[in-house]
Amino acid sequence: MIKKEVLLFDITKFSLDYLLQSKYLNKDNLSDLSKYKNEEVKKEKALSLIVKKKYVGNFYLNHFGKPLCDNFFFSISHSNDFLVFIKDDNPIGIDIEKIKNVNEDLINYISSDVEKTYIKSDKNFFEIWTSKESLIKLVGTTLNNRINEISSLPLNDFKYFDKKKYYSKTISYKDYIITVSSFTDSPFKLEIKEITDL
Repeated sequence: MIKKEVLLFDITKFSLDYLLQSKYLNKDNLSDLSKYKNEEVKKEKALSLIVKKKYVGNFYLNHFGKPLCDNFFFSISHSNDFLVFIKDDNPIGIDIEKIKNVNEDLINYISSDVEKTYIKSDKNFFEIWTSKESLIKLVGTTLNNRINEISSLPLNDFKYFDKKKYYSKTISYKDYIITVSSFTDSPFKLEIKEITDL
C-alpha cells in the first residue's frame, strides 16, 4: 500500500525566539508577526510560515485563502500543541484536532443522521470532524453552510464529493485525530515523521 508521509511538529518544542531568528523569515514576515500579541498564536503563525517556506518554497493563496504552489500539492493544519504538513503529487488536504469534550449543538451542526448514530464518543466526533475538514482543505473552498451534507463515512475508504472520487485516511496520534483526504485512485496509509529541527 502507498505511504504518505505526514510531517509533525510539536509547537511546544520550539521557542518563539528560535522561530523568529529563522533564516526563512524576512523583515516583512517579522513585521507581520509582530502584530500578534498572544505569544502562542505568534509561535503557531511563525512555525506555519517557516514550514511552508522550507518545504514548499514559493506559494500563494487562492481567493479562499488556501495556500498553493505550482509544482505539487500540499496542506497544513494545527491544533493545540501540534502542526502537521503533507505534500503530494495529487490534490491533498490534512486536518488535525485534539480530542476534547464536544457539545450536542456542534454534533448536530456538522453531522448527518447516519454520522450521529456513529458518534459514541468525543474521539468518534473528531474522526468525523477531521474527515470533513480535510475534504474542505482538499477542495480548497468553504463548505460551512453544507458541512452536514459532506459524507465522512465510512472512514478509511473511498468517497465521492460533487461526483469526484477521493480517499481519506484517519489515524490517532496521542490524544489527537489526523485525517488526510486526496483525489486518488489508490488507498494509502499515513506515516508520521516527527520533525524536531528547522
